[in-house]
Amino acid sequence: MIVDDHSLFRDGLRALLDRQDGLTVLGEAGDADAGVRMAEELRPDVILMDLHMPGRSGVDAIRDIIRRRPSARIIALSMYQDAELVESVILAGARGYMLKDERAAVLVEGIRAVAQGGVAINPMIGSRLLDEYRRMAQDNHGHRPNDAGQMFAPRELNVLELLAAGKSNRQIAEKLYLSEQTVKNLLTSIYHKLGAQNRTEAVLQAVQRGIVKPQS
Repeated sequence: MIVDDHSLFRDGLRALLDRQDGLTVLGEAGDADAGVRMAEELRPDVILMDLHMPGRSGVDAIRDIIRRRPSARIIALSMYQDAELVESVILAGARGYMLKDERAAVLVEGIRAVAQGGVAINPMIGSRLLDEYRRMAQDNHGHRPNDAGQMFAPRELNVLELLAAGKSNRQIAEKLYLSEQTVKNLLTSIYHKLGAQNRTEAVLQAVQRGIVKPQS
């Protein structure tokens, strides 16, 4: 199943996949909500999920699909290689992360791997993830509460600290060298983990739990 808001991209992807032996596209959806509903109805072996769509993000859709059907196998498709975005996708339950400009043979190979219970990660992204995990293992987070280290990824903690300092999404993106869309995705994850509805609630919760220090 394909979930992407660009019809031309869906058409091209469907044409490609329908030419492959053993692969059949059961359906297409143009937004996250439709994707969640269709995944429940069709129960495909593999779902290709765009991450940046109008309305709710693909990360939200992945989380919803996995909540309803833990065995679902989802490959995220994106133009971005941010390690933090990849991490949020994997934590949401996806089995793969591939770029939209992958060679056709690589994408098909990734789909087959995930269908058989494996994973599909773009090699360059995989290398960056390994570097990030090494850095995380070496970093000393002693100044942060233990439960915060378990609850939040390091980049989420960085965003929370800047949020508590009153920084806007653009300022956070510039400070952390991220795209604004990645910042929005990280905020969505932070809100979910804190049970917050907005920035103010998130900061209050984080301060009350001792995750970040109150700002003057």
